[in-house]
Amino acid sequence: MSKVIALAGRSVMYLRDVRVELLKITWPTMADLRQHTVAIVIVVTIIGVIIGLMDWFFSFTLIRGLGRLIG
Repeated sequence: MSKVIALAGRSVMYLRDVRVELLKITWPTMADLRQHTVAIVIVVTIIGVIIGLMDWFFSFTLIRGLGRLIG
């Protein structure tokens, strides 16, 4: 029974410590969040276009090169 009480006490202390640490966090403002989200979407879109162009180029080159070798 004392182990259960000790575990409960440690759990309560842990949750209090978590709460104290969460209060120390500097949360971003909505403007910061929006700005960072837009930046991420732009970067991901640019990388997607670059990968798509590379895929198209290598596919085209491979198909054309194999076409010359085969037929």
